[in-house]
Amino acid sequence: MSAVAGRERMRRSPIQRLLRQWLKFSAANKFDDGTWNPRASQEAKLLDVVGRNAGSDFGRAHGFDKIESIEDYQRAVPPNTYESLEPYISRVLAGEQNVLTADEALMFATTSGTTGNAKYIPVTPSYLHEYSHGVHVHTFRMFTDFPDLLDGKLLVPSSNDVEGVTEAGLPYGAISGYLTKTQPKPIKRFYALPYELCKVKNVEAKYYLTLRYAVPADIRLLVMPNPSSLTLLADKMALLGEELVHDIRTGSVNASFQDGVPPELLEGFDPQPERADELAALMRSSGGLLPREVWPNLRLLSCWKGGTMPLYLRKLPDAYGDLPVRDLGYMASEGRGATPLVNSGAGGVLNVTSHFFEFVPEEERDDPDAQFLTGDQLESNREYFIYLTTSAGLYRYDINDVVRVVDFYRQTPVIQFVRKGQGMTNITGEKLTESQVTGALVDAVDSQGYDVQHFTACVEWGEPPRYAFYAELGDSMTPERSAELVRSLDRALSARNIEYEAKRESQRLGAPVLKRVAPGTYQKLRQKRVAEGAPEAQVKIPQLSTDMEFGASLEVLEEVTG
Repeated sequence: MSAVAGRERMRRSPIQRLLRQWLKFSAANKFDDGTWNPRASQEAKLLDVVGRNAGSDFGRAHGFDKIESIEDYQRAVPPNTYESLEPYISRVLAGEQNVLTADEALMFATTSGTTGNAKYIPVTPSYLHEYSHGVHVHTFRMFTDFPDLLDGKLLVPSSNDVEGVTEAGLPYGAISGYLTKTQPKPIKRFYALPYELCKVKNVEAKYYLTLRYAVPADIRLLVMPNPSSLTLLADKMALLGEELVHDIRTGSVNASFQDGVPPELLEGFDPQPERADELAALMRSSGGLLPREVWPNLRLLSCWKGGTMPLYLRKLPDAYGDLPVRDLGYMASEGRGATPLVNSGAGGVLNVTSHFFEFVPEEERDDPDAQFLTGDQLESNREYFIYLTTSAGLYRYDINDVVRVVDFYRQTPVIQFVRKGQGMTNITGEKLTESQVTGALVDAVDSQGYDVQHFTACVEWGEPPRYAFYAELGDSMTPERSAELVRSLDRALSARNIEYEAKRESQRLGAPVLKRVAPGTYQKLRQKRVAEGAPEAQVKIPQLSTDMEFGASLEVLEEVTG
């Protein structure tokens, strides 16, 4: 169908027309207007949050009723961490009301736990509205740029919103599952996956069932936070091709993936012999099922593109073709920070109408007199720690993230996630960051074509200490090629970090070692994280680990030095 025909079809669909109008007038216009004057937008958002919660215990303790400006707020409320707010959050978990916010909690969003134990973020109606506002802006812009997306289905997996319940009986889990569960029925029709799929804990079964629902459908948009999930979905499609063709032909669900699956996910599949014939022909011509052939009308991928993601992004064209990839935006359980408006780059416009944001220059992080800046005071090409104030009861909250200002949209900064604040190792003064490791890895892979599937660097004690590179490699990586990879990484790290270079030259840092791990190691690590309660789509295995025991339990097949 041509673009003109797609637009004509859109105009003929009252539901599509109403959905677009709702997204435009309820979210997109407000956001767009706010970007002209970010200072005013941010002060209005802050005073709204403070005013609504002035009667809460936290609000009374910090004089919310007397706050009339950003400066008043900064004087009255100190910067907070999860630990400083935890006594309040613990009371909310126990069922107390009016503690952090006037709103009662609907649930608790749990973080993915990459920096320690899970954190519980109260999800109030007001916070849900703030969070959804950013989602709606992002969705509207994609629908505007790709008008025929709703002529097919949207493939948007979610994670379980009920991992457990608190002592007060409130659920805790992933906010994505809650948003999927509460979608209005007319909107659910555009999505390929049912809500109940988020309840499946076994990763293998979840990927199979995702494909069982999606492969027969006309998928137009695919959204997964982590691009490694997109590559894994393509791998599973290739691996399970014969099973999927059989099950689609017969209207069945493979018995190997039924254990622990909600009964409603095993029912309601009609036989589709014509679609099965199409898929079988694709398998014969290409040797397996590929997303770019199974879904010829797929228009757009949306996933994270910043931080440690480039290694996985470069693999997407092999499976998905030359598709545009739009960043999903800077987001976490604690808040939704930025909305990308274009496909290029990994930056997004600061969500000035969602939450209130403050920024501390990276170099002032540990300065007791650090400047706390607002979005209108930021400078291009500088990095900042970001602090959030939201209707979840997070006030001047240090999320421990570093972002970079990469551009401006109107008067509002475009920010890109760089790394977690703790994503740094410093065993001899080298101050190596995760973004430097990722950049060096991409430099080496792009220049020499090394087949690196997964990678994590960490410090290894010794005389002298050195860096160990744990890697899952492709079959083309002989010991000789692996040794070349170690040398290339060592050179690339030296080029990106003069302190690393100096420590290597002075032999205070020893030569790095590559430790090749068994195939499937990183998938097992992901499965372990999911079993511990992390949402599968948000699991991120670091490319620089500060845990010197990271590799202790991994099966190392060989060690190679340069």
